[in-house]
Amino acid sequence: MDTEYWLYICKKTGNELFNKINNIIKSEDRRKILKTGFSGDKTLDVDDLAENIILKNFKSTGKSFKFISEEIGIIEVGNKPEVIVAVDPLDGSNNMSFGLPIASSSIAIGNLSEKISGIRVGYVKDLFLRNEYYAIEGKGAFKNDKKIHVTKERKGCILVDIAKDRKRSFERIVPFGENFRSVRMTGSSTLQMCQFAEGTADAHVILGSVRTLDYAASQLIVKEAGGIIKDLEGKPFNDYNIGFNMKVNLIATFNEEMYEKIRELLGD
Repeated sequence: MDTEYWLYICKKTGNELFNKINNIIKSEDRRKILKTGFSGDKTLDVDDLAENIILKNFKSTGKSFKFISEEIGIIEVGNKPEVIVAVDPLDGSNNMSFGLPIASSSIAIGNLSEKISGIRVGYVKDLFLRNEYYAIEGKGAFKNDKKIHVTKERKGCILVDIAKDRKRSFERIVPFGENFRSVRMTGSSTLQMCQFAEGTADAHVILGSVRTLDYAASQLIVKEAGGIIKDLEGKPFNDYNIGFNMKVNLIATFNEEMYEKIRELLGD
């Protein structure tokens, strides 16, 4: 796999996403619901636009690939797929509908095993601030071409995202308030994962049984930045498959000691 080539396509796509989506961010069109996506979620007009931009750019390569996305589902482009392109077109749809400036798009390029461990390129674009985060397996993690690393010492800040099962999930994070100076939830979990990777917080905790697809790109950025990601039972996220039906709760943090501390705070 030519990882540098695929990263180039991701960056090209990310720039177009930023330019096109910014044209409607401040308009009421950002609230327009288009349809129900493959995953069962309501699709905003802007979600559909983001997915179409990504698919168009990858089709323009002339290469064959399997495309997995939250809105369209799973399709094959060409006769003999070379890679998997796993996409979350817009993470932060609710933020955009409210007018909050926090949202991102993510693209992961992997081998045909369809496993998280098969991801070779991870790319995330901040759709408001233009920042881009990316990683190539074995070559480190970067923000705007500058190498990043998870924090090496405790900062007292934890990032949280809650997808579903809200009452129970909020109950579980109550102890965080007594053990961390700051508990933050921004509404774009993928972006939070990247912010953790650049050393802004001790950990990123994701509750409510999220799709593995949503973190296919950002998990590689965390890994290459020196972090670890496991589910609440201690299973490495790498062991999961990419997909819509794989649901998981995750802890991303900078060392095993912090992982065990967070798991203890969450309880059963």
